[in-house]
Amino acid sequence: MSKKKVAIIDAGFGNISSVNNAIKHLGFDFDIITTTSNLNTHTHLILPGVGSFNKASKKLKSLGWFDAIKDFSKKSKPFLGICLGMQLMFESGDEHGAGEGLGFFKGKCEKFSQQNKYPLPHVGFNLVKHSETSIWKNIPSPSPFYFVHSYRISNIKDEAIISKTFYGEDFIAFIEKKKIFGAQFHPEKSHNVGLKLLKNFIDQD
Repeated sequence: MSKKKVAIIDAGFGNISSVNNAIKHLGFDFDIITTTSNLNTHTHLILPGVGSFNKASKKLKSLGWFDAIKDFSKKSKPFLGICLGMQLMFESGDEHGAGEGLGFFKGKCEKFSQQNKYPLPHVGFNLVKHSETSIWKNIPSPSPFYFVHSYRISNIKDEAIISKTFYGEDFIAFIEKKKIFGAQFHPEKSHNVGLKLLKNFIDQD
């Protein structure tokens, strides 16, 4: 296979610098891209994100990223969404109004249940009980990953491989299907286990 080259999408709502530093630390070639025209030369795609589902959805659509990301994935190239980037992989979300997602997975992004007495946002390291797939190579289960969020995926109706975390309730911490991966946590802020996961992602052909 040709040399691996990672594209990190900068649509104005992502934690670009931390992801940038992590990929640089791992020694892989990467670009931070702001337009869809530069996407075809890359082998891997990462969509970081923090903030509102609805606002991010509208911005991605207005900039042409929805179609570009779907076209990229149709070529069986690995795609990773981080935090809000993962939430946007689902069908819809209700943060700051109803928003449309990319629809790679069947489910909805909603705020943690009001019956959940744990404080929001969910901030800090928490244990992820994960599957035994190649993305988790050399990572023990459970392992601690860093989270910052008040919304999680509910009404999941998808035949994807799911890894979970508990915070007052079980919720999806990671999801994968074929070459599409989503992390609710921030691997780029999760020390050695996070770096291992990012390396395993880039090692995907």
